[in-house]
Amino acid sequence: MILRNPQFLALLMLVPLIIGGWLWRRGRLPAMALVLRVAIVTLIIVALANPVMLHGRIETAAAPLIVVLVDQSDSLTDQGKATLRARAATLAANSSTPVQIITFGATVAAEGGTLRSDQTDIAAALRAARGLIGASGGRVVLLSDGLQTRGDALAEARALALAGIPVDTEQYQAPALSEFWIAAVETPATLREGEEFTARIVMVSTVATGVQLEITAGNERMLTQQVRLSPGENTYLYTGRAGEPGILRLQATISGQPDTLVRNNGAGVAILVAPMPRILLVEGSDGAVSAPLRGALREAGVIADVADPTALPAQISALGLYEGIVLIDVPASALTFDQMATLREFVRSEGRGLLAIGGQSSFTLGAYKNTPLEETLPVEMTPPPRPERSDTTLLLIIDQSASMGPETGISKFTMAKEAAIMATESLRQEDRIGVLAFDVSTRWVVDFQPVGVGLSLADVQRRISTLPLGGGTDIYNALQEGLPALAQQPGRVRHAVLLTDGRSFTDDRQAYRMLLEEARSQNITLSTIAIGTDADINLLQELARWGAGRYHYAAEPNDIPRLTLLESEIVRTEPQVEGDFRAEQTAPHPMLRDFAPEQIPGLKGYVATLLKPGADLVLRSPDGDPVLAVWQYGLGRAAAWTPGAEAPWAADWSNWPDYGRFWAQLIRYTLPEPDSGPLQVRAIRDGDSVRIVADSVAPGGRPLDLADTQATIVLPDGSSRLITLRQTAPGRYEQALTLTTDGSYAIEVRQQKGNEVRSAQIGYVQRYPDEYLPPADPQAGARLLNDISAITGGTALRGGPLVTPGVVPLSAERAPDTGLWPWLIGLAAFLWIIEIALRRGWLRLPQRFTR
Repeated sequence: MILRNPQFLALLMLVPLIIGGWLWRRGRLPAMALVLRVAIVTLIIVALANPVMLHGRIETAAAPLIVVLVDQSDSLTDQGKATLRARAATLAANSSTPVQIITFGATVAAEGGTLRSDQTDIAAALRAARGLIGASGGRVVLLSDGLQTRGDALAEARALALAGIPVDTEQYQAPALSEFWIAAVETPATLREGEEFTARIVMVSTVATGVQLEITAGNERMLTQQVRLSPGENTYLYTGRAGEPGILRLQATISGQPDTLVRNNGAGVAILVAPMPRILLVEGSDGAVSAPLRGALREAGVIADVADPTALPAQISALGLYEGIVLIDVPASALTFDQMATLREFVRSEGRGLLAIGGQSSFTLGAYKNTPLEETLPVEMTPPPRPERSDTTLLLIIDQSASMGPETGISKFTMAKEAAIMATESLRQEDRIGVLAFDVSTRWVVDFQPVGVGLSLADVQRRISTLPLGGGTDIYNALQEGLPALAQQPGRVRHAVLLTDGRSFTDDRQAYRMLLEEARSQNITLSTIAIGTDADINLLQELARWGAGRYHYAAEPNDIPRLTLLESEIVRTEPQVEGDFRAEQTAPHPMLRDFAPEQIPGLKGYVATLLKPGADLVLRSPDGDPVLAVWQYGLGRAAAWTPGAEAPWAADWSNWPDYGRFWAQLIRYTLPEPDSGPLQVRAIRDGDSVRIVADSVAPGGRPLDLADTQATIVLPDGSSRLITLRQTAPGRYEQALTLTTDGSYAIEVRQQKGNEVRSAQIGYVQRYPDEYLPPADPQAGARLLNDISAITGGTALRGGPLVTPGVVPLSAERAPDTGLWPWLIGLAAFLWIIEIALRRGWLRLPQRFTR
């Protein structure tokens, strides 16, 4: 015996005090009562010391237990489930040791209990068996097809092996069944209002059969059609059009016979439909391209406003209405540096889109080099190196009329002559140059000759510098004189540049056009430079367009040398590539979703550029030059289409039936995602539940805290449910919920703090579990069961009887100790009753015990 609390024995010092008190008050209390009180106090004090009687060790033997795990998941079908239940009952009836039958699917339950069967969680079943057996010893029998769809059965098998519990297995081999199912419904993740889209419905069948395909959008039936399925994968393409902004819940269902599992006959998709995007078309020419493009874009679901380069805002705040900007053959000279810098930040900092469409005044031809435009676009304004470049002949046609003379400061004529001198210096020695001056008549200042041969460069420049002013202006006469002479020159590249500040005596546009068409037939190009506000800008623009060249505007005389030098450099580097070709697609890309390369009409030319590192080359020319390129620039996307959108390089494109859809698709790819914004919502699958997570930021990027946040969830049947999201971190609100129905869900999160209200929408699809799909590897189940038996030291039953658990070795255990305090307290209580009875006279004792 031991005392667990011996310190309480110190209270025994109270006993002498009790006796002393009795002596002091002698005669008032019988002696026997004193003895009883002392005994009671002593018993209580000893009970407080907690005396315990120790016992020796005893030997016990645990009864072995067999736990039979019976797979009842849906992949077995009703026949398979019944077969395994019958097998388990037979094993239990023929067993000489205790048997516990456990059924499992997605959950684990005792035989006859409620069970979820839409998953196969073998790991959970093994874990439950290990808990039942504990340390008493036993075996586990696993009856299953071995096709787990959740959990890690091998990890649980290793835990059973460590506990010394073997697992015997027996595989149920399901017979071959006729089955068809919808494997996927593939669509874009986001659409715009009114946008046409294609849904790819993938159906798989194990047999050849006919099924009825039904497609619904929300609660509206969109299609019912008989479809013939072949063994293997089958694809059906459905073309639809996005409706109003919100979540488009598209559901595809098939039905027919023969079929085994019905739950896999449906699949859906939830698409975020955003409002129509609004973009700004900026066109460098006279609007001939933007008119048909604008109409085609509208039909394809893109709202387009049109502006000329001078109307393009130089402040980002003024562009807030637009998600993207399209430049249509806009030369850099038509934009100020501030406008180009704004375009750069529009993409880089604001995350908006930019598409540059080529033409004869764009990219390298439009002097984009070393500007913010070149920095923003995915191509460098340098023509790719060619094995051989043709020799170049350049004709400068200079207006020497009196209006070019000085009014104040430096004259336009002086700058024009300086520009011509600079052009002679920029050409190579093998190139040729001619200079023709005109007023109402013409004068050859420099006859055509190779640079550095014949007249020296100094003589050429002297002749140009001493050119005098003349009288009126006759542009037609100058072109009629110069272009035929240029046609007589050798080489493939022959280019003329017209510099004038006035209006021609001749204004017969038809005559001009016929003259330029004749020149174009001889492979001659013409660019024009309009000097000052008095120039006939409309005529010069048309001349440049008819001549397949570039139009420039020199607002100040100082602009003339730069523009002329630019023209000479363009001609020398030959960035313009012409000739019939068909663009080649380098690899599948979202920009060309639903467009095969052979569907895209042929082209007749483009501006040669170099692809920047990190950019995606979507389409290329036969020479490997970029035709369509795109890249991520900062927060936004920028794309370059190096041919034009209309003549001369994309002639008759506007007659292509898919013209609007093609351009709308290119433009949409550059635009910011519709689900971007200060409130971001996600639906995250977490086991059997879904977490709705909303991240919110205030202006300036700091988290938005303590906001009232609620989510409305529209279920597949059209009913709705409202839940509140709790804040779990700075700016983060979330709530977990269980969705019990397969299909498409629409989730709208609405958040309010003070007077500020914001909302965001997402779609979520709860797909049927993998339980309802045939295994990708038919032998995977057998391998898993064999591995479980091998790891734990079990066997494969293969229809045989149970393996009886071995005799569990006797284990020595100490018998429980006996606490004595209850007995002591009980005895003290009994003595207390006697003491009371003695004092009150209820109990009479001999006189010798009362003295």
